[in-house]
Amino acid sequence: MNDKNSLVSVIVPTYNSARFLPESVGSILAQTYHPYEIIVVDDGSTDNTKEVLRPFMQRIKCIHLEQNKGSPTARNIGIQAARGAYIAFIDGDDLWFPEKLQTDIGHFSQHPDISMVYSKHLNIDEKGVVSDDAVKKRLPSGKIFIQLFSEQNFILTSSVVVRKEVFETTGLFDEQLFNCQDWDMWLRIAFSFQVAGINKPLVKYRHNPGSLSKNRENVLKYQKQVIDKTYTAFKDTTCGISEKLYQKRLASHHAKAGRYYARTGKKRLAHENFRLSLKHDPLNLRTLRYYFQCW
Repeated sequence: MNDKNSLVSVIVPTYNSARFLPESVGSILAQTYHPYEIIVVDDGSTDNTKEVLRPFMQRIKCIHLEQNKGSPTARNIGIQAARGAYIAFIDGDDLWFPEKLQTDIGHFSQHPDISMVYSKHLNIDEKGVVSDDAVKKRLPSGKIFIQLFSEQNFILTSSVVVRKEVFETTGLFDEQLFNCQDWDMWLRIAFSFQVAGINKPLVKYRHNPGSLSKNRENVLKYQKQVIDKTYTAFKDTTCGISEKLYQKRLASHHAKAGRYYARTGKKRLAHENFRLSLKHDPLNLRTLRYYFQCW
């Protein structure tokens, strides 16, 4: 555990996930890779999180926050407390396969030009039952910045391991983003560094009905903020975010929001988002059809 050059600091932000947390921590302790340290950041939980963590206290470092600050703040506190050369993230209700860190660090060793890795995952329900198969298509690798901007966030936070030195360039998670702060961070990393997708499921991602990501309207709001923030930050660089690409991305975002509001019966919001989408991409026939259907 004293070799800092190979030490992995595992950051576990948790908020009222006591019923899942022991299994999550247990999946970290079952890793075939060593050395690692586990830093649990209890983000102001009001359930019995402290109680369920008590049996693990000899093997973890626990930071208790008095108030709920949000996952970006919790992750930042964990990063600042980390001693390792690598930072790994896992949410307090997700699970790792035993070979997860071994696979990740092995990939770093074989590809020294890579600064961040992520992997495929399996979806599980509240009881831990696998609900479907992993993503079939191969995960993007290399310079993925433009693809990550153009598409939805395809990087699962609980699958990510990053060289700690990367944060000296990118800065930490944006604490003003209540949601989608992970996408914002991966975009900043992907702009400056090579990223590798490992085409093997190494994580079980829990679909918890009460999770923050289930609030779709909130997600849509912050996705738009990340799109605007990323364009503003990188529009004057050679990265490739042109005005045309930005307009196309906005059109896609508002069309997706319009379809969501149409499905949920919120016709006024659906109509407004389809109108905004057409403002950025006037000749999109699919969006035109949705727009007129909303009348």
